[in-house]
Amino acid sequence: MNEQTVEKLVEVLREVPPEERDEVVVKAKNQLEEEEKESKRKKEDLEKLFDSQIKKMIDRGCPLEIVNMLREQRDRVLQKVSEITIGKKHIPFLPVIPRTFLSIYTQMQMVRNGDKIGYTYLKPSEITDVVETPADPYYIFDVEDGEAMLGKSPQNAEKTIKQQNRRGLTEVEVIALAIHTDVRHCVDALGSRCGSAGVPTLWLHDAEPRLDWVNLDGARDRWGAASCPQ
Repeated sequence: MNEQTVEKLVEVLREVPPEERDEVVVKAKNQLEEEEKESKRKKEDLEKLFDSQIKKMIDRGCPLEIVNMLREQRDRVLQKVSEITIGKKHIPFLPVIPRTFLSIYTQMQMVRNGDKIGYTYLKPSEITDVVETPADPYYIFDVEDGEAMLGKSPQNAEKTIKQQNRRGLTEVEVIALAIHTDVRHCVDALGSRCGSAGVPTLWLHDAEPRLDWVNLDGARDRWGAASCPQ
């Protein structure tokens, strides 16, 4: 039992009558040990997630220089994710590669749907971001994959997401989502724009994963905007 656990146990005993302490000690000790085990399991799961994401990028041809930039952030990422609340069914974290480091053409080739390889119908020059993101490869946390926004138009989803103190993902963040998860609905990238009234979207529900765009006011049952904290 570590020092922190002992301190918790002592705190519990202060409020217990002497004649009940033996029984309470056993129950409290068991509970605290279970909490320790659960914390250890979560830590191990997050470490495995980080390592699996790095491996997937290597397997799919991401340049090793970029992989190493992301791998070097391991301790910081695991520390941060241990300190925040991750929403139910949310992805704890995702590695993101800015398009200045790796073009959307190359990144979409890392997206798979079975044996189908991703493709983009957009030009990088057509895309602008409406949120600020780091200039170097980085991680986003507590990612909702867009399922909660299914059926909402991008503009209506954006209102809801902002009310939650969250923001929409950019096009490269949506690509990262597609690379590292098995999401199969179409995902709108509200953190970016294509022209004045378009939003980049990743089509994932049919044969060829493809990056294209939709109108801000268009709503479809299998489309949803992904988000992360601001």
